[in-house]
Formats: sequence, structure tokens, C-alpha cells
Amino acid sequence: MKNILKITGGVLLFIFLLLLVTPLFFKGKAEELAKREINKQVMAQVDWDSFSISLFKHFPNISVGMSGLRVVGLDKFEKDTLLFLNEFVLSADLMSAIRGNLSVEHVLLDKPVVLAKVLADSTANWDIMRQTDELTEPEDISTTGSDFTIDLQSVKVRDATITYLDQTMDLLTDIQKLNLSMSGDLSASASTLSTEASIEELTLSMEGTNFLNKVKVSLIADIMADMNNMVFTFADNDLMLNDLNLGFDGSVGMPEEGYDLDIKLSAKETSFKQLLSIVPKEFLADMEGVQTQGVMALAAKAKGRYMDTDMLPAFSAMLKIDKGQIKYPDLPESINDININVVVDNPGGSADNTITDIKTFHFELGSNPFDASLLLKTPVSNLQFKGGMVGVIDLGSLKDAMPLDSFDIKGIVDANITLDGDMEMMEKENYDQVQVKGSLKLHDFLYSSPDLPKVNIGEAQMSLTPQRIALDKFVSRVGKSDFDLSGHIENYLPYIFKDETVKGSLKHRSNRLDVNEMLLSMGSTETAEVADSTTMELFEVPKNIDFVFTSHFGTILYDKLRIDNTNGKITVRDGRVVLNGIAMRLLNGEMKMAGEYNTQDVKKPFVDFNFDAANIDINKTAHSFSVIDSLMPIAKKTVGNISADFKFNSLLGPEMDPVISSITGGGTLVSESVEVADSKVLNSMANLLKKEKYRKLKAEDLNINFVMKDGKIIVEPFTAKVFGSTIKVHGEQGFDQSLNYVVTAPVARKDVAGALSFLGGGISESGDDIMVDVLIKGYAADPKLSLDLSEAKKEVGKEIEKKAKEAVKDILKDDKVKNAIEGLFKKKK
Repeated sequence: MKNILKITGGVLLFIFLLLLVTPLFFKGKAEELAKREINKQVMAQVDWDSFSISLFKHFPNISVGMSGLRVVGLDKFEKDTLLFLNEFVLSADLMSAIRGNLSVEHVLLDKPVVLAKVLADSTANWDIMRQTDELTEPEDISTTGSDFTIDLQSVKVRDATITYLDQTMDLLTDIQKLNLSMSGDLSASASTLSTEASIEELTLSMEGTNFLNKVKVSLIADIMADMNNMVFTFADNDLMLNDLNLGFDGSVGMPEEGYDLDIKLSAKETSFKQLLSIVPKEFLADMEGVQTQGVMALAAKAKGRYMDTDMLPAFSAMLKIDKGQIKYPDLPESINDININVVVDNPGGSADNTITDIKTFHFELGSNPFDASLLLKTPVSNLQFKGGMVGVIDLGSLKDAMPLDSFDIKGIVDANITLDGDMEMMEKENYDQVQVKGSLKLHDFLYSSPDLPKVNIGEAQMSLTPQRIALDKFVSRVGKSDFDLSGHIENYLPYIFKDETVKGSLKHRSNRLDVNEMLLSMGSTETAEVADSTTMELFEVPKNIDFVFTSHFGTILYDKLRIDNTNGKITVRDGRVVLNGIAMRLLNGEMKMAGEYNTQDVKKPFVDFNFDAANIDINKTAHSFSVIDSLMPIAKKTVGNISADFKFNSLLGPEMDPVISSITGGGTLVSESVEVADSKVLNSMANLLKKEKYRKLKAEDLNINFVMKDGKIIVEPFTAKVFGSTIKVHGEQGFDQSLNYVVTAPVARKDVAGALSFLGGGISESGDDIMVDVLIKGYAADPKLSLDLSEAKKEVGKEIEKKAKEAVKDILKDDKVKNAIEGLFKKKK
């Protein structure tokens, strides 16, 4: 008995070891096969962290797996990961692997992350398959066999994340936690595929508007697959979008070119509430507990071949809502008599054949009805439009009908607008043929929320013609600030329908603009902190906007800065914001500025400004603008007024900050008198020369020319009166606050007598001052000062030579010495 157990145990151990060791013989060949097959097919960087083979996971099949699989694009997409797989596992027939032609039966994709992107030039990052002429001619499988075949029985996708970004349409589709299970014999010529799929969150947005926001999706379907003809027919199925249950049937064929479609979709239930469950919360608040009435019908179908926008199948869609009502249980009002009838139809062929008809859009809020309609035809060749809106909306009633927890709103909107025409009329400027007329009025509008100052629009009135929208009146207050606008907007219809340039001219007047109040509404308790720490993002000026603003501000309050009587013109045109003749009073002086903010090349945005300031208080400037303090910290220690005329040009970074290396410009600073006290540079000079008076410096008659380039402010040589004497200054200062200045100043002899003792003798402490060069190095926060005594040495040398000559003259005045010298020369004769 013991022998039998030993033999049995030995056999089991041998089988275990065989199962453990056998994959090692195939791993290298399988990994080599995988790399070869992938590289044959794609133009991308494909890599993985590890490759494994096991006989245990799916015994008796062999299991091949990869972890950390990455597919990264090339060229334009070199920074984009098209696909990342946490784990990829396929199960294959063991005997097929031994024979050398791997036969795949099961596939698992664990936590895949997919980024599908279409750029503005229509280039897609998934277009990585090699062209047909790049591929090796396929071998005849029937005669040569293949290293890789598919007898697929099941496919599973677990916790997938898929993002689709289409810049041509400003479209974003985001899928979170997609789970898919599909089983069936995909190797058979015909089979039924049982499919179950779910999406935890589906978001669809276009041009910044969410049409589906975190919608939960589930699908249960049986798909009959005709693999010979590549036709997939949908049988009994359920598609759920939140609470909306949709059924669809029909088939999708995949010929060599295009897709053959014959599908129908319709809502299985007719409750209006089912449709509301997929409406984003941006449009409709939480629907839980909401009472609804009314019925709806939703259906769509498509039949024919899809190739591109010039060859579409016949398709149609319709949505009807009849006698709908929305009533929140805790609110007194309801939205009543909701009637909507929308039809989209295309008989097939070109996208230009599409007709969109919003026949009815009606609701009642309080006792006020509102109606709208819109018909669109030939959207590609010549968009034809006809529609309008009429009605009154009491925003106070809206607050009583819908929960507005985070804000309060009041006011009356009165609209009466009709339009009828086509784009060809506008392109040819035949505005008289386009029927657009009406008015839009708003009065007693009030909006308040914790995040913003209270907005009050006393009255606003617009009138419309085909040529323009006239802003006849706009009187408003935002917190403590007031705004009064009037003007007109032209070419608005081509802007709306064809994305052409909209033009406008507006006059603006404000008696008071309190920027501090608006910054505080952002949630900060200190305005200065907001101004210094809030991260800005580069704003691209639209190229299809051409507006001219003529503005007047009585008073602008920003941090501790008060700006009075600001006037000027601002032009927004062709990707630029141009300031022309902006004049203001601030910092006890006056300033004029002109220039532009330019984003025509969004990769190289820049600013280019000219400033002309007169009698500006230096100290107030340094305490009002952090940029002045960062570039010239000494300004906070300075008292006096300056006048300046300078230019500033710089590229901008992604957070609107100047690119230091690109800053150019320069100008002139002029001041009658400037006094600096207790700065680090002056304290260092006082310590160096051992004179307390240098801790406070008063300079007169300043006229400084400077240039900005290569990350530095280069100061040209200038003179100034200090302590009644004239000094010379030149040098440079980096935008990193590094210092490199030379100050040539007259210094009293007794102040440098000790420093000159190395000359071998003392010098007189009386007489004219000695010129000394003070070298200022280091940084503004830690300046390093030293003396250059070259000029002083020359001066002292001249003085010693002079004294020597005077001593000789004194000696020669002695008759005995004179006679002795004369006698000496006589003897030589």
C-alpha cells in the first residue's frame, strides 16, 4: 500500500513539475511571435513590462499574458498613450502551441485605458496600421498554415476607461468603468454571441455643454454573427440609460468598404420621467422624488450603406412629449403643459439632405406660456432656417418651480423674435431678403449667490434686425460696481451659423469698479493673496471677434490702489486685444498706456506695451504692485516721485507669466529728488566706509536710461547729485535680482585714509575729495560691496609727487645747500 502511495505521489509530483517547467520552453518563442506580429501591423511604440506563460490558469489550455502593455503614438502623438493595459491574458489550445500554430480561445483585457484623439486637422491617433503596400503579402493559410489562429470563445473587458476627443467638433466622450463580457464561438461561420456590458459613467459634451453627464449604461443582448458575410444581427436586447429603457433590433454588415446598416431604436416605456433621468444636472436638478406627468415617444432608425458624409444611409429620429409636467414636492409652482415635437430626417445620400424640424417647443411657467420653433434644411450647401420664439419667463416663478439651492434669481424675460432666410443671402449681404426681427427685454433682474457679488440689471433691451443686434440699453450693478452699456453687434448671423467674424461697437461707462470685491468673491480673505497666488491660464483671443470698446471708469479699486478717471479705447480683433490711448490718474500721478496682448500665434503669445507715467509715487507703486517689488526691492525703501517713458515686450508662458529670457524694451526714468533709507545696499556701503550718513541717500536731478534684454535691466551711465556732490552710476540688474553696478563717488579723504595706508605713507585729510569706485555685486537680498581704489591710488600718487617737488624747492631755497651743489658742478669742470 505504501508503495502504491509513493508511486502515485511521484507521478503527481512529476505531472506538477511538468506543468510548471513546460511553459518555460515556449515563453521565448511566444514572446518573439507576439512582437513580430505586432510590429508587422502597426506604426507605434509598443512595449510591455512582463510576459508570462502558464499551464495552471486555464488548464488544460495554455495561458499567455502581458502586464503593463503600452501603445504610444508617433510624431504628433508622441506624448499620447493610445492604449494602456494593466493586464492582457489570452488562453490558447496547448496542443496547437506545441505544434507551433497558437490557437486563441479566450481573451481578457484588464483595466484598459484608451485615449482616442482627433486633432483639428482631422489627424487621428489610432490611424497606426501600416499601409497595404507596406505589409508582406499574406500567405495562403490553407497551404502554408499560420503561426496564429483564432478560435475565440469569449472576450472580457474589465474596468475600462475610454476617452474620445475630437477637436474638429469640440466633442468629448468619456467612459468610466466599462465592463464587457461576450461569449460564443467566433471561429464558427455562424454563432450567437451573448453580450453583457455596463458603463458606470458616460459623459458626452460638445462645445463645453454636457448633453450626457455621468449617465449609467447597461446592455444585455444576443448578437447573431454571420462570420462568412460579416453581418451581425441584434436579437432580444435591453439598453438602459439611467432609467430610460431602449430596445433596438436590426443588423450591421461590414463589407470591404463602409457599413451596411438596418437598425431601429425605440423607447420601451413611455413615461416622461424616464427621459428626464438622462438630462444632465446642469439643465435639471436632482429628479429623485419629483412628480411628473405626461407621455413621450423616442425612436430612431437607419437603413442603407454608410461610407462618409457624402454617402449616408437613410435615417430618421423623432422625440415627442405630450402634456408633460415637472413638480418638485417642496416647491409651490410647477412647469406645466410641456409639449415637444422634434423630427430629424434624411432620405439617404448626402448630409446636405438632412432636415431638422423642431415643430413644437412649448411650456408654461406660472401663468406665462413660452413657445419656440426652428426648421433647418440643406445644412452643408446653403443652410436654410426658419423659426422664432415668443413668450415671457418670470424667473421668480422659475425659482418657485425648480430647486435653486446655491443661488437666488428674479426678473422678467420678454422675448419676441422671428427669423427666416438662408446663408447665401447673408454671404451676398442681401440682408433685406432675410427676415430677422424682434426684441429681447430684461428688467428687474437680480442674481445672488455665495460665490459672486449680487448682480442687478435694472433694465436691458435689445432689438434685432438682419444686419445687427442693437443694445439699446443696459443698466446694471455688480456688488458695489456699476456698468452702463450701449452699442450694436453686426454680422451675428454668419457668426452663429458659419463661424464668421462678428463685429461690434460698444460704449461703456462705470462710475465705480471695485475689483477687490470681485476677487474676494472667489473665496479669499485677503485680496493681495488672491492677486499674488491665483494661477492664471493663457486666454486665446478669438480670431472671429471684432469689437471696439470705448470705456470710462470714474474710480477703480484694486488692492490698495485707487485709479481715477480712466478713459480709452480697447479693440478686440484678429486674435489681439489692442489698447489705444488709455489714460488714468493713479499713485498721485498720471499714466498713459498703449499696446497689445497678442495670441495670433497661440504657441507664441506676447504683450507689447508703451507706458508714459508722470509724477508717480515710487513708494506707493512698490506697495501696490508685487512685480515692482520682485524686480526692484529697493523701491519699498524709496521716497519720491518719478516720471517714466518706457516700452515692454515679452512672450508669455502658459500661466500668463512673462518669459524672462524674451523680455525686451527700455526707456527713461526722471526725478527731481529721490530719497532712499535703510536699504541693504546702503547699509553695506555705510559699513564699508564706516560712515553712518550713507545709510540714508538723497539723489537729485536723476535722468536714467535703461534697456531690458537677455534677462537683465542694463542701466546706462548717469550722474546724480548726492550729499551735494555728483556721483556716476552704471551697471545692470538681472530679473533674478542679481546686481552688478559700479558707483563712482567722491569720498572725503579721512573716510578712505586708512584704506590707502598701504601706499607707504599717510595722506592729508584736508583737500578735495577722492573719487572711489564702489562695486555692488551679489543679489538684492544679499548685496556684496567692495572698493576699487585704482582712481584713488592715481590721485594719491600725484599728490606725493607734488609734495616731493615742493620739498626739493624748499631745499633749494637754502643758500648753503645751493652753494654746495653749485660748487660740486664747478669741480667737475
